[in-house]
Amino acid sequence: MKGSICSATGVDIMEDWEDVDIQLVSDGLDATPTELHAAFELSGDHLNEVRDRHTMMLVTSGELPEEHMAKIAPERRLDWVVEELNGRRHKNGLSIPMHGTDIGSINLTKGSIDGHSILRLNIGNFERKLPLPSEVESFEATMENGILQIRW
Repeated sequence: MKGSICSATGVDIMEDWEDVDIQLVSDGLDATPTELHAAFELSGDHLNEVRDRHTMMLVTSGELPEEHMAKIAPERRLDWVVEELNGRRHKNGLSIPMHGTDIGSINLTKGSIDGHSILRLNIGNFERKLPLPSEVESFEATMENGILQIRW
């Protein structure tokens, strides 16, 4: 670099200038939302872990109240489960719509928990336990027009 001093001010006067390279630093704001989303999906297995834990929490959070209700008021729990399945409770049984479900994928079993009779309804990996009223000794299940009828 060459320079000289101004006689009037005493300040250096630059005659030659050199270019200074400016490096572009990207902080992610120049990427499109689509690119950022794709990078996020590909970068972490944590998202799958979060999804799995969320599903587990939803299942678990429903199990605790159901277990408690099964012990103190099984008939009330039956009403809730039937309502959850868009079914109807009758004085001599219940009906649950199963439209579109293959009869081979429906498994209905009877058991007992803490002295209460329980029906376990499995459809694929979906499972619900239906506590029967204490006065029920026997029941029969039929599938008619896509509706599972359970009568006692």
